[in-house]
Amino acid sequence: MSLRKQAVSLVIMHASDVVQPLLLLPFAGRILGAQHFGEYVYALSIGQVAATIVDYGFHWTAQRAAASARQEPSKLASLLAEVVATKALLCVLVTLAGLAAANGLLPISRSMFLCAMTNAVGGILFPAWLLIGLERAWQATLATVIARIVTFIGFVALVASPAQVEVAVTVQSSVSLISGLVTLPFVAAIGLEGLRSVTLSGIARQIVSGSRGFLYSFVERASTTLPVLLVGYYGGYVAAGQYSIAEKCIGATRPFFRIMCDTFLPRVAFYAHHDPKAGLRLIWISLSTCVVGAGLSLGLFILAPYVIPWVFGTSFTGAVSIVRLMSVVPLLINLNLCTSNLYMFNYGHDRAWSALIAGSLLVFLAVAYLLLLTLSSAATAVAVAVIAKEAVVLVVSAGFFLAATIPAMGIAAVMAAPSVPALAHTGRSRSVGSTSNIE
Repeated sequence: MSLRKQAVSLVIMHASDVVQPLLLLPFAGRILGAQHFGEYVYALSIGQVAATIVDYGFHWTAQRAAASARQEPSKLASLLAEVVATKALLCVLVTLAGLAAANGLLPISRSMFLCAMTNAVGGILFPAWLLIGLERAWQATLATVIARIVTFIGFVALVASPAQVEVAVTVQSSVSLISGLVTLPFVAAIGLEGLRSVTLSGIARQIVSGSRGFLYSFVERASTTLPVLLVGYYGGYVAAGQYSIAEKCIGATRPFFRIMCDTFLPRVAFYAHHDPKAGLRLIWISLSTCVVGAGLSLGLFILAPYVIPWVFGTSFTGAVSIVRLMSVVPLLINLNLCTSNLYMFNYGHDRAWSALIAGSLLVFLAVAYLLLLTLSSAATAVAVAVIAKEAVVLVVSAGFFLAATIPAMGIAAVMAAPSVPALAHTGRSRSVGSTSNIE
């Protein structure tokens, strides 16, 4: 599949991931009310954290492995089986831990936690990482669109009062489960027979190799869920609902970056192993997308005062100032994807990449803690902390990228950024000197 077709498929998939929740938010806010809407958002946030732990960063590490082994069916089957088995084991552990923490450490009931865990269970069955890594994104797109339509209809049909908040959480959390059922024929064709050869050593290997991808995924998820949890803790459910609306507006831009990353990452991973200079040129080309990131940031700043009251109602106008404060985040994320995720992750800087991701979370927590003690608005304090986190990642990853690519390629080659040749569809790979240290 060409990069253009891959990108189009991912555009459709991630657009559905944005449009469906945005269409449901006004309905959910009016049906559930401010208090129960905050509870609904809080439960979904906990479910997303659980799903991130179960996924364990395989969207990064296993996708990279699948992209490199796309012409080795037996290796792909073994990889798929080991990832599925590892996710199943993690799901059991997370469920037991969550049930023990519910009604205590977690301010939700055990039944509500189980409703939220539907998302994590579905993640076992839906190998989007595999389909994207093989540049067969259209299959993942088809499943996601169908699941989003089904859950939207189910939500509107089944949720009619605040008392049905658990039903609302279950329905919205079932997107990945439905997607997994739709893609099951595609996945079986790739090689479910590999499940017969799964061993404990294979699961252990996936846990070790996926640890750095998990760190990034956990920090990425924490960046969107911890703010809601912190605002809810310091400001109450209503404040959490306001911040959640603002975060959803910012989050509406994230699919563009996921599309960009999922489009470029499999190709960059392949080139990093077989033709490093071609991969570096492709990363430089990807930086041109920052024009879109800047446009999204400007659009959020200008349109927030008009869109939020009209879509969500006047009771959520408090989200406007938060959106305008955080409007710089899309541009920062755009830059970080190029310098951090595409370059550092694929060009032998795995350890530095992991340390940077972990450090950025610590920066967020430190800044949020200090500001929560000094500012009267919990939402403002958390929003500034989010911006600080992204800024730290940009400064460090850009330093790595520029220090390595300009001496290696030369300024003239960087500025020229010639087009990158398409992948050959043969079993042979090209090699130019030594390859990067990719684990």
